[in-house]
Amino acid sequence: MRTAVILLYTCWTAGLHISFTQSKKLNCIVGDRVHFQTAVNNTGFLSENGSPIGKVITREFHPINERYSDRLQWDKSTGLFSLSGLKMEDSGAYKVQNNDGPQTVDMTYQLTVYNPVSRPQVSSRSRVKPSCSVLCSVENGRELTLSWHREGQILSYNSSSNLSTPLSLPLEIEENSAPYSCVAENPARKEIFLVNPEEYCYESVWKPHIKTSAAQGGRSCSLQCSVQNGRELTLSWRTEGETLSHTRDPNLSTLSLTLEIEASNSTYTCVATNPVSEERTAFLPTQVCGQEGHCSHDAVLYVMFVLRLVEFALVTLAVFLLLRLHRQGRILAVHSPRRRSCETVTEL
Repeated sequence: MRTAVILLYTCWTAGLHISFTQSKKLNCIVGDRVHFQTAVNNTGFLSENGSPIGKVITREFHPINERYSDRLQWDKSTGLFSLSGLKMEDSGAYKVQNNDGPQTVDMTYQLTVYNPVSRPQVSSRSRVKPSCSVLCSVENGRELTLSWHREGQILSYNSSSNLSTPLSLPLEIEENSAPYSCVAENPARKEIFLVNPEEYCYESVWKPHIKTSAAQGGRSCSLQCSVQNGRELTLSWRTEGETLSHTRDPNLSTLSLTLEIEASNSTYTCVATNPVSEERTAFLPTQVCGQEGHCSHDAVLYVMFVLRLVEFALVTLAVFLLLRLHRQGRILAVHSPRRRSCETVTEL
């Protein structure tokens, strides 16, 4: 150790320069500006892949390579070289040589220029609870990685060297869970798309229920359709492909919609929809709108069923009675005494 110190002192006093070389990686995006963090205050050089592209002599900057003449700068106050408007072809090895003192400091920078990272996009594959599934995709690029995160944990990731095809990554998400993040990144930058499960998971809608009430005089009907409410639910009345009315209200536990109609042969359909499903209930008003009173569609069907059942019972009873009477008549005919034929004898 003492010998090395003596040798270093001897070289310094003899006016010899000792070179110290270090290296560092720089990852930048196309269009950015990079600063080479090795100061040259009086005399030094900047070279790219072994060829000088700029020099500083007694605090005066002189570009050497015309390719960089408009983009290469040297800051007199900080002593730093910088290169602006970066291009993909600017990737390479850059060396800053500082000759300010007896010790020459060489710093090598391995610069890699990447294309900007596109913001990932998320689409739904299945939006019906509980099996909600989403797909994250992004335009592919150099050393690009796509990954899913939740609460700081990496759930899955994907990368591909085929730059001509987009990079994609599916994920099954859980309802009522913490937000998920789809992250697209390269060594220079990353873009994030935040996914809230409640925006992508829906329950299937319930089948709507129809109640009817006939107006006085029996010329028209009031139809009320109702369904258990849900997120982004819409309730509508339709007939012959035309939407007559619709409603939506997220603050109601039950969504309902009333329709006034005249007696007709047209079929009216109540439709409940959300972004993932649809349910319909059809109604033909001819058997209700011509009557007074209040009844539900299900009640009408029930009454018709009971009447049919009573009719069947009465017919069965009548047939049974006729068969019984017929049998009784045959029995009486068998057991009744036969009358003898009377012969009249005339005595002479």
